[in-house]
Amino acid sequence: MTDQTDTYTTLHRDTALADTLQEVIEQLGANTGLAYLLADDDRTLRSVIIGGAQPAIYVMPERVGTDAPYATAAAFRTGEMTTAGFPIPHPPGLKFASRIPFPYSVVALPIDTEHGRLGVVTFVWVPPRTHFLSTREVAWLKDTTEDLGRILGALADRAVGMRPGTKPALLPLYRRGPRPAGTVDSRWGLPGHPGSTEVSFMYQIHQLAAELNEATSVSDVTAVVRQRVMTPFGATAFLVHVLKDGRLWVAGHSDYPTVALRLLHGAAATAHRADADALLTRTPLYFADRSALLRTYPHAVDDGLEATAYLPITSHQQPLGVCTLGFPQRRVFSSEEQAVVMLMMDLIGPALERATLTESTRQLAEKLQKKLLPRDLVEVPGMTTTARYVPASSTAGLGGDWYDMIPLPGCRIALVVGDVEGHSIESSVVMGQLRSAVRAYATEGHSPGTVLSRANRLLNELDTDLMATCCLIDFDTTTGTAETALAGHPTPLFRTSDGTVITPRLPAGLPLGISPDTHYTTTDIPLTPGATLFLYTNGLTATPDTDSTDADAGGWTHSLLSPAPPSIDELADQLIQQASVHTAHHDDVALLIAHYEGPVPGPNRRITRMTFHRHDLKAVKTARQFITDSLHTWGLDDLIDSTRLVTSEIVTNALIHADSDVDLRLREYPDHLRLEVRDTDPTPPIPTAITLTTETSQHTEHGRGLHIVDALSTGWGNSPTGRGKTIWVDIYNNP
Repeated sequence: MTDQTDTYTTLHRDTALADTLQEVIEQLGANTGLAYLLADDDRTLRSVIIGGAQPAIYVMPERVGTDAPYATAAAFRTGEMTTAGFPIPHPPGLKFASRIPFPYSVVALPIDTEHGRLGVVTFVWVPPRTHFLSTREVAWLKDTTEDLGRILGALADRAVGMRPGTKPALLPLYRRGPRPAGTVDSRWGLPGHPGSTEVSFMYQIHQLAAELNEATSVSDVTAVVRQRVMTPFGATAFLVHVLKDGRLWVAGHSDYPTVALRLLHGAAATAHRADADALLTRTPLYFADRSALLRTYPHAVDDGLEATAYLPITSHQQPLGVCTLGFPQRRVFSSEEQAVVMLMMDLIGPALERATLTESTRQLAEKLQKKLLPRDLVEVPGMTTTARYVPASSTAGLGGDWYDMIPLPGCRIALVVGDVEGHSIESSVVMGQLRSAVRAYATEGHSPGTVLSRANRLLNELDTDLMATCCLIDFDTTTGTAETALAGHPTPLFRTSDGTVITPRLPAGLPLGISPDTHYTTTDIPLTPGATLFLYTNGLTATPDTDSTDADAGGWTHSLLSPAPPSIDELADQLIQQASVHTAHHDDVALLIAHYEGPVPGPNRRITRMTFHRHDLKAVKTARQFITDSLHTWGLDDLIDSTRLVTSEIVTNALIHADSDVDLRLREYPDHLRLEVRDTDPTPPIPTAITLTTETSQHTEHGRGLHIVDALSTGWGNSPTGRGKTIWVDIYNNP
């Protein structure tokens, strides 16, 4: 008999709740048990005790509204045992708790006393039970809950509070007896040590969450999936699909058979496909062997795998994609593993959504940036040009760097490189305004100093606090004179025909946008034939610890002093690569190179070009005829066949994969031809091996024709221009 003078507290209440949860979990094999009490607002059930195994105890609902469409709330409202997830009917309108990211069965019973209903006890099975509780089990469960009610009623009579606290107490419960078939203790923790398996699960989940927080792209997310999902579960292949426009697109994979990839990439997300069914129903599908898969999906793609798991990836209850794990031998997922892997998918969903949004934002920014850069390079007789624009790796593709080439009367050309501070939409907008202003003033015939003075006044009048730097050269190819003006910009470099690199002494000038009355000085610099001009922004030379605009900061003048590559395109690629090695690449890079051939082009300096619309069905045929006519006119009939074939391959590739207008240019040099094909897709072409390996890029089909280009040309390359790319091919004359 209990002494009436004993002191009772909420600790006695919580102990009674915990003992009941533990008893039911051990007797009926539930994964998790929860004890809810009615909160002070009389509208919310708050958890007081959550007992069971990790990691399931971490995803149970802490609060449930009494009017919510869940079993816990229904049991409180009706006063009856309520179930869901069993192969028996449950009350209409009842839903599964949205926070729990995996299928489960649930039983909830009200806690009743003589003084009224205090709360609910809820029990969860993962995965769902294939059969309902027996009549004896149901009777025992109700009796146990009634006993709990009597104990709590007696405590309430002794003034023990029956309202929940601010946080639940967690009660880890680990199986100590034999584990069910299919459990793989050796893979997770150390057998014979209770709790080792569950803590090992939580370790992997924690590591996954930490690494996903650092993932900034879809490829980063898939790399984390490979390391933290595929490898720990012992899979030998994995595949991540993302849902877009009703189709499933491969976002990343590892060691997945290439033939199967081609069939799965872009397939419609409709029923009768295991991955699509898993996504549409938001239910993971596990097939222990190939025969089990074929019994349900007889037309499943033959991927050479024995066991497969299809795991839906969602965010905010919206389907995002599917993660497929493949195994070379029979594989059974234990109930704990099924819970863990779906918890992992629950973490991957928001990370994948965030990465997809980031990439979409970056793509939009890159499109805007490309529209603000010149569509094409401008050339005048006696001068060839090339340009590069590389956005900073840490930004969203927006920046204020720009380059421009402006054709002027009398065999003159204006070369411009500028930099508006910052990496934002405002930086890009101001850059576009400045570029237009500089182009307009230069076209009117003003000297470089006057152009910068007018652009400076314009920037001061704009509604912005941003400033900008600029370098402007008005070059006359008939005299070799470079009229140059600077507005706080890095000094341009000149490389003479003998390899000497010169840094001219020029007035630095204030950046644009500081003082509206700033005057900028024009300095004449004479150049001899064979000289090369280099205009650039400080992103090319700044080191990780400084924003210095010294041309030697990045050590790239060493590249200029070395023997020059065969073309300025290759030189530009070399400088950009050098910059990526020696700088932090925390700023955008704009590079403009102009090579001065001389005032009077020789007989072998002919240039011709043609442009094709993106939807021109006869473009390839027209391009071939253009090559034939041009080379015949130039007396180079021996090069017609090889050049026509190369042209067909590159133009076809550009029209199909770039989805843009295509510019074709043919340039004659004393000893070779240069063919250039320009489009607006920055993605480089990928020449792939004829015999494919198991790990092949999704862009494989894009590069097959480039083997022909490689075989028929002396040299070829890809030159990104900021607005897209140029594929250039050199074909030398036969000796």
